[in-house]
Amino acid sequence: MKNEEIIKNQRSKFTIEPQFQKQNNFKTNVNSFKTGTTTVGLTCKDAVILATDKRASMAYFVASKTAKKLHKIQDHLWMTIAGSVADAQRLIDLLRAQTSLFQYESEKKILVKSAAKILSNILYRNKLFPYEVGLILGGVTEEEGPKLIDIGAYGSLLPEKYCAVGSGQNFSYGVLEAKYKENLSIEEGKKIIIAAVRSSIIRDIASGNGIEYVVIKKEGAAEKEFISINK
Repeated sequence: MKNEEIIKNQRSKFTIEPQFQKQNNFKTNVNSFKTGTTTVGLTCKDAVILATDKRASMAYFVASKTAKKLHKIQDHLWMTIAGSVADAQRLIDLLRAQTSLFQYESEKKILVKSAAKILSNILYRNKLFPYEVGLILGGVTEEEGPKLIDIGAYGSLLPEKYCAVGSGQNFSYGVLEAKYKENLSIEEGKKIIIAAVRSSIIRDIASGNGIEYVVIKKEGAAEKEFISINK
């Protein structure tokens, strides 16, 4: 028998055929809509601040002016979402369930990096059919202090001092790069993050209809606020 015949896949009546096969000249016409948003996060001396706009878009159509892109996972742990809303909502439910189960069993707060790893494993496991999302996870624990992690659709984890995700991220980064510094006070952080999202709302047509932000502090409950912007 020739070497190439040994290597060649041998077929028999016991061969399991794949469930999905690519057919010749098979074309699909799937209509997809580009979505847009602006989500931003930064760390302060004793807090993490996350902010988003409120607009949900489908191509050039404003699908919602009151979209919720800022979500509480646990009291000390919050997340922003960008991309497919359905995918993001599914991940929020999964992460809430997993982190709640951990805290119930261990009787202590889950670390931000541990929650991020749970989410990373889910995203990486589904990378062949990926969740179409861009996420920012932020929180404060006694062991870690203020912690901010940029999470990619394939499960990448990038700890950052500040970051932005979404169609308006380039405009937000311009403000963050210019104004961010170490050991910001909470009031200084608020001004910077509001200015960052505002800059995206001014320039990015897929971002708008106000700014929602949350301050996750080392001590005390998280503070959530909304700023109305007529754009």
